[in-house]
Amino acid sequence: MIDESKAAANRAAREAKKSEHLRGVMDRYTEKFRAMANAAPQAAAREAHAAIEAVLDRDRQRDAASRDIRCGKGCSHCCRGPVEIRAHEAVLLVEAARELGVEIDRARLERQSGSTVATWRQQPAADRACVFLGADGACTVYESRPGTCRKLLVTSDPALCDADANASDRIERWFSWEAEIMESAALEVFGVELMPRLLLEALKDK
Repeated sequence: MIDESKAAANRAAREAKKSEHLRGVMDRYTEKFRAMANAAPQAAAREAHAAIEAVLDRDRQRDAASRDIRCGKGCSHCCRGPVEIRAHEAVLLVEAARELGVEIDRARLERQSGSTVATWRQQPAADRACVFLGADGACTVYESRPGTCRKLLVTSDPALCDADANASDRIERWFSWEAEIMESAALEVFGVELMPRLLLEALKDK
């Protein structure tokens, strides 16, 4: 009984230490993002993207399981679903599209903006696709893609990502838990909204 009590106490201590560490990580990134709040939107988005890329690169080097990531150019099932972004990311995306000569389909954005995460798949198949998805299945603004897209990394067969195949319960993902915490901190500071609505807002007067 004494040994069991001691083991339980040790487990509780480990859990408390883990929780304290995760809260510290969350607090650190929350402060980091709050410090960006008054920066130019494009600069804030680039800095946040650089931070998440650094964490993803580091964790992929540390974790052999990341070698199983199957995502690649032309694999675009995830580009046909609802994507939530932050307002400063929308500004960066509009700027990137302009610089790259990418035409943004405002009519499709208007149609998409009437959908929610829950109703996204009720749209015609052509309207579900991200406005930045090229005919070759590649992202036309890849270097400026949102944080949500950067951390979505799949290790299972890419065909399972096809929402119309109804196989989402079989999708396997590789996670960087620190990157997930970063996204939570960014959400707390900046909030999120579906991409079409924020892009339309960023396109006003453009």
